[in-house]
Amino acid sequence: MSHPDPGKHRPRRTSPATAVLSAILLLWIGGEGGSAAVPAQASEAEEWYEVEVIVFRQWEQGGRHAERWPTRADLPHYPLWQIPAGCGDDHANRQELGIEDDPAAAEIDTDDLDAEEARLHCLPTERRRLTAHWGELTRSDAYQPLYHLAWLQPGFGRDRAVAVPVPYHWTPPTEAEASGQEFRDPRYQPAAFGLIRIYRERFLHAVVDLRLHWRAVGREIDSAEQIRAPLHRMSEHRRMRSGELHYLDHPALGVLMVIHPADRPPED
Repeated sequence: MSHPDPGKHRPRRTSPATAVLSAILLLWIGGEGGSAAVPAQASEAEEWYEVEVIVFRQWEQGGRHAERWPTRADLPHYPLWQIPAGCGDDHANRQELGIEDDPAAAEIDTDDLDAEEARLHCLPTERRRLTAHWGELTRSDAYQPLYHLAWLQPGFGRDRAVAVPVPYHWTPPTEAEASGQEFRDPRYQPAAFGLIRIYRERFLHAVVDLRLHWRAVGREIDSAEQIRAPLHRMSEHRRMRSGELHYLDHPALGVLMVIHPADRPPED
C-alpha cells in the first residue's frame, strides 16, 4: 500500500491532518485492502478495471510555510476523453460546484465519446470502496473533499488511453484553448478541475493532471481577474498496483486512488 510521501511536503502538514490521513490508510488495511496486490500482467482475463478516485483540497499552513501561488499554467489537455456512461446525468451537481451552464457542454453527446469499441462505464454507488474514506475527509478540518469518482474501463494500452474529466461535467479544452491561443471563458470552470487517465503496459499507470483555481480559496473575483488568476498544477504519473490504496501528494491537492480487476460489463 502506498503511504504519504515523507519528503519535502511533509513539514507543511499539521499533526491533525497527518492523523486523519493515517486513519484513512488504516481503514484500507482493515478492509478489502488487505488482499494481495496483482500486477496488471498477471492474468489475461483481468482486462477490465474498476477505478475509484477521491480528489480533495488540503489547506496550506500560514506564515513562511504558506504555499506560493504560481504563475498561470496551461489548462489540462488530452485529445481522447470520455464521461463514463451513466456518470453524466446529475446536472444539479454543476450548481453545487459553482459552474455556470457551459454552452459547449450542452452540445456534447457523451454517448458519442466512445474510445473505439470500448466504453467507460459509471461504477454504481454500492460498488464503491472509498465511501468511508470520503467520510473521514469530510469530518476533518484539515481537508475538503471535492470529488468522488468511480468508473469501469478496459485495460487500455498507453496509446489508446482515455481520460476522464474531473469533475464529470467539466468540458476539457481544445488544444488551442489549453495553450492560450484561443479564449476559454473561466466562468465555465470549477475551482478544481482536470483529467485522469489509466492505462496498462506491464503494470498499471495513472496520469493525473489537475488544476486548482484561486476560487478554491473562497475569494470572490470577477471574470477579468479570473483570466489573469494563477492556477496550482498537480501533475503526477504513477505506476499503480491493483488492490492497493495510493495517495498522490501535493501542497494544495490530494488524491486517493484504488484500481481493482473487474469483469467485462454486459453488452448493451
